[in-house]
Amino acid sequence: MNTYILCFMNHKKTILLFLIMALVILISGCTSYNSSYTMRFFINETDEPLDGNIFNNGNLLGYTNNGNFTTSIEKLRPGLISLNGTYDNQQFEFFFEFPERDLNYSGIEFSVHTNELANAIFNTSVLNTLELESEIFSLINKERKKGGIKTLKLNDKISWIARNYSKILSIEGFHHKDIEGRDAGDRLKENRIFYTVAAENLYMLSGLNGSTDISRTIVNGWMESPGHRSPIMDRDELFSDGGAGVYCEVKTCYAVMVFAGMEHNENIELNTGYVAFRYLYDPTYPFDFDVPVSIDIDSSENINIYIVSGKEQYDNFLSNRNYNSILEIKQVRVFSRAIIAKKGEGIIIQPGDKSAKINIRFRYT
Repeated sequence: MNTYILCFMNHKKTILLFLIMALVILISGCTSYNSSYTMRFFINETDEPLDGNIFNNGNLLGYTNNGNFTTSIEKLRPGLISLNGTYDNQQFEFFFEFPERDLNYSGIEFSVHTNELANAIFNTSVLNTLELESEIFSLINKERKKGGIKTLKLNDKISWIARNYSKILSIEGFHHKDIEGRDAGDRLKENRIFYTVAAENLYMLSGLNGSTDISRTIVNGWMESPGHRSPIMDRDELFSDGGAGVYCEVKTCYAVMVFAGMEHNENIELNTGYVAFRYLYDPTYPFDFDVPVSIDIDSSENINIYIVSGKEQYDNFLSNRNYNSILEIKQVRVFSRAIIAKKGEGIIIQPGDKSAKINIRFRYT
């Protein structure tokens, strides 16, 4: 009987002890789960606090005060902590890994380096876009020069067109044609720029920071693309003029490079009894305005030059029929004249009594 009572009492003590231990563990766990958790954000090199909104896996936790933020640990989940704020009136956003093991502590410190902060708050508003345009144009001419190709002439009107379209790209989207379907050739035409051939390169550079060499990155990108490289490394020297345009906003820059052929250069040899005809203004070109053109011809021997209103007059000339000329200059070796050419007008070149090697150059302005 006594033995039974003793065992029963020992059993009660064991149960009571177990309940006490469980209660202690439960209380301890609840205390830990509900304890506060402090985060500190600062610049590594200077210890300067960083303030902003705190997010945990995209969920807003709150806002820091002098770089510090305290919250209940029960609100935190492993994954990512992000700080979204401003520094020197520029926005920044930083992401930090937040593994589960970090929840075993009462807090954590997050720091960023000064160069990381500088890159994060970089804004293209500090850039000199005119300087970028000049650098792009210069780099393109360096590539042409390395390839033994005649360098492009900087054309202010073309630069303006490229600059204007670079801003349009930021509004309408990244396409060679605007929302009305106009391409580079149309834009040149609308601005009364006469050309024989035209091309356009585009580039969009996003996620910029202060360490990016924007001009070199853009030109290198074009050089690595066969389609964009073609007008730069213009082996046939079809393009004589060009202009670059750059527009930047926030961390993105849009670049436009327009190429235009505004010259005709040709070397020919004419034997006695032969003549040559060249259009000054090809009637198939899609322009509706007269164009200023400078004509420069030099010859090894005397030649005759006739400027006529069209190929019909050239045919009459060949057939010894009556023809009408706008201008006739005979027995000269050098001819230089600036005229306003109308559509269809051309030039007839006739050697004298000796074969002649002739250099022809038309320059449109």
